[in-house]
Amino acid sequence: MNHIIVTTPEELRAIVSETVSQTLAGLTRTHKELPDNLTPDAAVEALEQHGFLISKARLYKLTAKGEVPFRKYGNKLLFSRKELLSWADNLARRVNDKSDAALTIAKSANRKLRGYGK
Repeated sequence: MNHIIVTTPEELRAIVSETVSQTLAGLTRTHKELPDNLTPDAAVEALEQHGFLISKARLYKLTAKGEVPFRKYGNKLLFSRKELLSWADNLARRVNDKSDAALTIAKSANRKLRGYGK
């Protein structure tokens, strides 16, 4: 089971370089081959692949409210991969925005101070 391979440093560099180049070429090709227009099922899958968990039902609700970017082709819904991922990323950033949290805390403190003296 244990195989020992004897090689020179130059040969090892060449093997590693070739393997890395092939891997990177495969990754680049995969991104170019991904379609931009997505069906609802593909949109949910694309969001999940990027760490945004959402159900198909929730996606439909957000679409009905006009809160998520979408297009209609006949009676079918289509989502742009770029727009959808940008929308999800912006939504996630809003939650982690420290300036909003600081503003909320300041408003709460002001309300408490005003109510404290009464």
